[in-house]
Amino acid sequence: MSNRNRAPEYALPGLPGEIKQLRLELKLLAEVGIIGLPNAGKSTLISSLSAARPKIADYPFTTLIPNLGVVRKPTGDGTVFADIPGLIEGAAHGAGLGHDFLRHIERTRVLLHLIDATSDNVLRDYNTIKEELQAYGRGLAERPQILALNKIDAVDRETVDLEALATQLNHLSYSPVFVISAVTRTGLETMLQEIWGILDQMKVPQEVEVFS
Repeated sequence: MSNRNRAPEYALPGLPGEIKQLRLELKLLAEVGIIGLPNAGKSTLISSLSAARPKIADYPFTTLIPNLGVVRKPTGDGTVFADIPGLIEGAAHGAGLGHDFLRHIERTRVLLHLIDATSDNVLRDYNTIKEELQAYGRGLAERPQILALNKIDAVDRETVDLEALATQLNHLSYSPVFVISAVTRTGLETMLQEIWGILDQMKVPQEVEVFS
């Protein structure tokens, strides 16, 4: 049918149809992925930063599905954060539904690694997640990453040197490290400023050198 032949009186012969079995996989899309071990405070953080209201409890694996929240920049623009369910050792090989959780991180641009400052071994906790990202591959370990020592409101300052821990983490990761409390919102604004800066840098077009 066309503008010249508006009532065609012929048809082409049909072709055999095709039947296919397809498996579609939905991946969440967010600018920032909040990752960490179970009970690191990821859901509390996203509820403090956005209008998201995930289930929050004091036991591991409270979050079973990723939660999305929109965090507003000072300019009013919205940025999507994803609260990724807790990863454990062996996640890259499927432990604790690790593949189901890690696949969502593939579509984030910046990783916010939350670490429980009340843990008895903060450096081990960091290395656990780092090794899982490396084992899973797909470029996750190379994503821009920010570390945040969370739950400082529950830390005994007389026995835990938070500044020393932050310095050690920085030397291990070469990433910015922030000392925060998602509950009291301590340090969140400074941490967000760093995230906005990284995202803005990623949007700046690369300079192209022109040869004459």
